Amino acid sequence: MRKLKTLRRTPWLAVVAIGLLVLAVAAVQAATGPAIQTSTPSSADDVTNVDVLKQQIRNYYGDPLGTGVFAADSNYAKEAASVAADGADWLAKEAKPSHAKKLDGTPAIVLDVDDTTLATYNYEIFSNWAFNGTTNATFVNGELFPAVPGMVQMAHDAAAEGYAIFFLTGRPTSQAPATIGNLVTDATPPPAIHNGYPTPTALFTKPPVASYPDYLQFCKTDSASGCSTTHYKTATREHIESMGYDIVANFGDQFSDLNGGFADKTFKMPNPNYFLP
Repeated sequence: MRKLKTLRRTPWLAVVAIGLLVLAVAAVQAATGPAIQTSTPSSADDVTNVDVLKQQIRNYYGDPLGTGVFAADSNYAKEAASVAADGADWLAKEAKPSHAKKLDGTPAIVLDVDDTTLATYNYEIFSNWAFNGTTNATFVNGELFPAVPGMVQMAHDAAAEGYAIFFLTGRPTSQAPATIGNLVTDATPPPAIHNGYPTPTALFTKPPVASYPDYLQFCKTDSASGCSTTHYKTATREHIESMGYDIVANFGDQFSDLNGGFADKTFKMPNPNYFLP
């Protein structure tokens, strides 16, 4: 039994109690400080100048002039493809009979969307790294995001080896059709991008609080917007496993995509553009 699977054996009441405690601590932290906890520089020299940092990010994506198109040979593309390859190697090994017999259900992988399977760098350049729900929705609904390097092939290899494919995103349910269109394929004409991911077993989007399914009810009090990213994604992975799947690998670009268990192994994709606690 793999270490991260220990959490699924925790009695449900204990999980709820722990969740309530975490919520209480989070509420105190929210009232006393910012969501992102980090060190306080003692000097301006200890902080990378914001404009310099933005240029470094553009360089990392192989796009020094800020066109919004990352280069196929950029350090970003190489790093992302390397993580995807590591994931593919792990999944190929776990698909062998000597490993598969240890599984607790149908083998599955969970994939986050932004910026794990779809790269939103073009939106960061457009918005100058200032997220706006309205303009971001234009990119999402227009299906304008290219695939993260290496991830399409990794997902197809996993599907060929018998893994169920689940996409799990914090995007709202209203954006589900465009998300599938951008990931897989649909009839939307250019400039929409159809990246050719395998058709998933399911896409999980974040529903409105009033429409939360039973497995999300416990975290309605996280905030006015409902579950935190960690609580939403952890509970959804637990739900997937309750359906008879064993999540062999979980891919995400945020630690909040990966925390909480209900996966044998996690893979962290590179993303220097934003942080979701």
